[in-house]
Amino acid sequence: MNFHTRDFLKASATLLAFSALAGFISPSQRVKAANNVRVVTKIYSSAKPEQSTWASVKKYRHDIPVQFLGINDLHGGLERTGNATFGNTKYENAGGAVRLASYLDSAQASFKKMAKNGKTFRVESGDMVGASPSNSALLQDESTMHVLKAMEFKLGTLGNHEFDEGLGEFHRIVVGGKPTKKYNSAEMNYPHQKSGLEIVISNVVDRKTGKAPFNFKPYVIQTVKGKNGQKVKVGFIGILTNTMPTLTTYQNYHPYKYLDEATAIAKYDRILRKKGVKAIVVLAHTGVASTVDSNTNQATTTGPSVDILQKLYKLDPKNSVDLYLAAHSHQYANAKVGHTVLLQSIYSGEAYEDAIGYLNPKTHDFAKNSLVGHVFPVMSSQQDPTIKDNSKVAAIVKDADERTSLIVNQKIGEAATAQSLTGRDKNNQYDENETGDLVTDSQLAAGKEAGQKQGLTVDFAMTNGGGVRAGLAVKPDKSITWGAAQDVQPFGNILDIVSMTGQQIYDVLNQQYKNYGAGHHTYLLVSGLKYDFTSNDDKTQPYKVTKIYTNDGKGLDLNKSYNVVINEFLKGGGDFFNQFKEAKQVGTAGVDTDVFVKYIEDQTKAGKPITAPKLDRKNFVGKAQ
Repeated sequence: MNFHTRDFLKASATLLAFSALAGFISPSQRVKAANNVRVVTKIYSSAKPEQSTWASVKKYRHDIPVQFLGINDLHGGLERTGNATFGNTKYENAGGAVRLASYLDSAQASFKKMAKNGKTFRVESGDMVGASPSNSALLQDESTMHVLKAMEFKLGTLGNHEFDEGLGEFHRIVVGGKPTKKYNSAEMNYPHQKSGLEIVISNVVDRKTGKAPFNFKPYVIQTVKGKNGQKVKVGFIGILTNTMPTLTTYQNYHPYKYLDEATAIAKYDRILRKKGVKAIVVLAHTGVASTVDSNTNQATTTGPSVDILQKLYKLDPKNSVDLYLAAHSHQYANAKVGHTVLLQSIYSGEAYEDAIGYLNPKTHDFAKNSLVGHVFPVMSSQQDPTIKDNSKVAAIVKDADERTSLIVNQKIGEAATAQSLTGRDKNNQYDENETGDLVTDSQLAAGKEAGQKQGLTVDFAMTNGGGVRAGLAVKPDKSITWGAAQDVQPFGNILDIVSMTGQQIYDVLNQQYKNYGAGHHTYLLVSGLKYDFTSNDDKTQPYKVTKIYTNDGKGLDLNKSYNVVINEFLKGGGDFFNQFKEAKQVGTAGVDTDVFVKYIEDQTKAGKPITAPKLDRKNFVGKAQ
């Protein structure tokens, strides 16, 4: 469903505080709390594998070289690009499936040149689909599965977005089954083919049977062959964040139970070791929080993935988890927790993970200190013309564009200027962006219209920041297309009208600032109201909402009931906004994607071309007394 952590923007800004740093910052931060293993955060300045330092091939000449190329949170981003920041270097327009494929091929070729008899695994850590741009979403993300197959990804795990339309639908596109219901003509005519992707998941079980759904395996074992008939087995364990009830709708998450991540890893780590498998990789859809203190020049890696690994070491100090490929929080991560290398490669193909090590045929584990992890950017052809576009993937993307073009390119409205509206990648310091405010404006308008028909007065609208997936693109001729609107609101969530007291509204807005920065920072976008907030002397809630008022400046009555438009995801307590679960539903207001499209159409027809809203709905007023 919706992505539920703060984008890497804040972390990127702090990373930029490093000035004139070259090479590996070693170590930029070390943490050794009581009963916890040490965490060492790393930042490399190299942009390509051939510029990087790996363990010596000569030193490990009797061992078997192995490479792991990983990605996370692709989200159907066949052509989507963004800014990837590594230390003090920014890579603009990074990403896109075509460039990603080329960089993976280049990284593998570089490895083969270094270690001629090496083995490469291409793996993914979830959210390959869902919250996707039109050329993937309109094809039920099957175009993305075609791309993954072309890029030779063989192993992956589940992310929360694999549940967006029910896990059964995701399984269908993995195995290449025919659609179970009628979609648009482009999807119905699209080739349905097996992806060749094996899903590994250890902590998701069917609520009724207690077994993994769709015969997914909790782990798989792969054999790596070396010279002279040598063989070493590598185990892969998959896990998904157990916060799933906050990440998708009830009907999508409720059929399954989500077990404790560290306990599941420990269980299957022991099973694998009993089978003689001591080289173990975890594909984990769990987040990290990476920051740099500009005052001390120290980097830190925290968040759920670190917590899970710390717990694993307490459950089993002798665990053999060597590599942990994280996801979900859309941030850069390169750290070591105990002996475990922890990596995450941002978002939407903007970067990729490249871990290389050597397997010892005698110990059946990685040779000591041989596993080195990097995260590299996927640069645009302008920044790196030496890497040529992957023609096979380019053909798949072009075909997807052509199949969906009639729908995507349909003009639905106009903007006042040819300037695109900002999205969540360009939030202001208060977590507000132009497209997000426009989305809530559209939902409030739909709520008022629906309310009139249902005998309701609708006052406000709120939506979760992660549900607004992109900025609203405006063409040079000021036109806005259906595809641009769908890219902003791709989920098709039902909009509910709920009754909330003024006190409940205060409470839910304050929930934004609880556990702020703890690896799952979330926020709300609002329409029809504004609020003041201030700093708060509480580590668990560093900010506090002090005043909420309507657009005409009238303060909310704590005891009065107001009608608010929210999506069904929030109504179920999504993004940790549990207060919404207490709200009483009194009506409905349509589907978010349709509502946004209609709003752009209606505004244009009324002679009101779309303009960027002023970002003044959240006002910081200083420190609380």
